[in-house]
Amino acid sequence: MSMRETWNIPEFRRFLIGDGINTIGNSIFIVGMSWTVAQIGGPKIYGLIFTAYFLGHLPLLVFGGMVVDRFPRRTVALIADLAEAGIISIATILLFMGSPVIDTLLVTAFAVGGASAFSMPAVNALIPDLVEDKLLAQASSIRGISITAAWALGLIIGSLLVGKWGIEICLAIDVITFLISAFILFTITEIPIRREEETSSMKEELLEAIRFVKTQPWLFAGLVIAMIWHLGDSAIEIGVPFIIEQKGIEMNIGMEGKALMFGIFGAIGAVGAMIGSAIGGIYPIPKKHRGLVFYILIGTIAWSMLMWAMPIPYWLILIFVILEGIMGGSLMVIWRTSMSDSVDQYLRGRVNSLDSIGSLIFIPLSPLLGGWLIEETNVLFTYMVAVSIMILVTTVGIIVPSFRKFERIESGLFPIVE
Repeated sequence: MSMRETWNIPEFRRFLIGDGINTIGNSIFIVGMSWTVAQIGGPKIYGLIFTAYFLGHLPLLVFGGMVVDRFPRRTVALIADLAEAGIISIATILLFMGSPVIDTLLVTAFAVGGASAFSMPAVNALIPDLVEDKLLAQASSIRGISITAAWALGLIIGSLLVGKWGIEICLAIDVITFLISAFILFTITEIPIRREEETSSMKEELLEAIRFVKTQPWLFAGLVIAMIWHLGDSAIEIGVPFIIEQKGIEMNIGMEGKALMFGIFGAIGAVGAMIGSAIGGIYPIPKKHRGLVFYILIGTIAWSMLMWAMPIPYWLILIFVILEGIMGGSLMVIWRTSMSDSVDQYLRGRVNSLDSIGSLIFIPLSPLLGGWLIEETNVLFTYMVAVSIMILVTTVGIIVPSFRKFERIESGLFPIVE
């Protein structure tokens, strides 16, 4: 059960290559859009751009998960890639023609959020279809390494591009990466969904997934805790470009240099996540300890994020960024492995969608609140409020035994099938 054995699975390897190329494009798009909007619009508009994305994303997530459980995951992901390529192509043309930057990016973020509501559950549900159960921890680790390395590379490239040539070039490259990803997905064999019986409606399918989540205390609690934790986390993310702006002023660095600092900030976190993912794959956490380690890590992450806003040098902030990344990469291996080995194949799309909704439900509101609070007070005060929320909810996960027991529980409705 080695990392090499997992990498040697041909279709999983092709999936990783396509997924990595897609991630490079996404990170170029994100860093370009984020820096452009933060510079033009300030904290409130910067928060609004993320709100637009999640307003397009969240309402379709449940539907996306049900589609993923009815149709081959590879095909759903491929169509979503083509749709996103089309959306961003239109945005690129509009910007080259002189359309208002903020308005165009708001609409683009909303539309891309809708398309990703299908690609995200499709990709997450596809991985367990491509590898054996005994290799899921290694597969989660390798994918974590792959996407974080790609994310780091994309952030550096994107920050250089947006600082030198602007957002239009970032969008054009993102289109190309989506098309390459779609082509690679086309080469992967379709894997049919194994369903014992057809339910009468999509509503019944959604209720079935909700019933499953309710039978698993660790999963139900994880969704609720993540829901509240991300309320603070997303507010923290809004403060990052304004921390970079201040540090750039202190270091007497120009606009292009500040954009690069912003990219390096994200890339360092991604490198940390890559290291954490590797650790999670080489030294998998035993099932009986997964939950406790998970909640300790997310609590420590909150404290590390608070240090970003402290009056300390930029290089010292980067140390806390990479520490946060290492812990984040490790805990994502824990969560993805638990989701993969504890959820039946025919339920994975819907349960992954519920997981995403639970994690992100407050995000349309939180960036707006974070941007407003930063403008009305300052970044440090905003971070202190956010971290207090994150630590409080993390403590619940640590002290309740059934919440930290990340193991499948058999029930009459959902028996464990070997």
